[in-house]
Amino acid sequence: MTDPHRLRFPRAATAVLLSSAMAVTGCAHSNAPRNNGTDGMTDASTPQALAPPSTAAEMGRRFLKLIGSIESRDELTPELIRRVTGIVLDEVKPDELATGYASGDLGGGWRYILNFVPASASLRTGVALRFQQLHDGVTTMSAICELDFHHYHEAIQSMGFEARPVYGEIGEVRSWRYHKSDFVVGITALDPLAGESGPICVKTIATIN
Repeated sequence: MTDPHRLRFPRAATAVLLSSAMAVTGCAHSNAPRNNGTDGMTDASTPQALAPPSTAAEMGRRFLKLIGSIESRDELTPELIRRVTGIVLDEVKPDELATGYASGDLGGGWRYILNFVPASASLRTGVALRFQQLHDGVTTMSAICELDFHHYHEAIQSMGFEARPVYGEIGEVRSWRYHKSDFVVGITALDPLAGESGPICVKTIATIN
């Protein structure tokens, strides 16, 4: 029986996945102390078995820790992902370019999907976290927005990244990119519905090719 948490990514569909998730990366070496913005979580080298996160907030914290724990994209491996996030990824099949894991319903009809893309002739090693609607008609992320955009924004900058907004045709901010040498992370956020108050929630955070 197929595990509903395991995702397949045929080569023909992977380009669409990577475009929507912004999921490929580079990274620079740094001698500065690492700060991963995750409020004192255990170090990535701690040999403690973790279960996959069961909340959006915990998945977000572990993803930020993953980003903060690497100095080179060559360090980004399924084994490191397992140790930091608790998620065991399947091997990438010969006819695929990526592997991934999907959670169950986190609340409000949302789940997270974690993707890993190994280096290939056309892609750099990369990783992406995105929150996806399970059902049509879901219009707000408030049920899973304990860690809002400002939390991610501040955490990534605390790691030494420079924040740069990406503007649309009429001058609106479409997304954010965070640069540290050739290591780039992108965030796409979801604003509250028109006329409603509430936090700005992160829809996708991923390394950029």
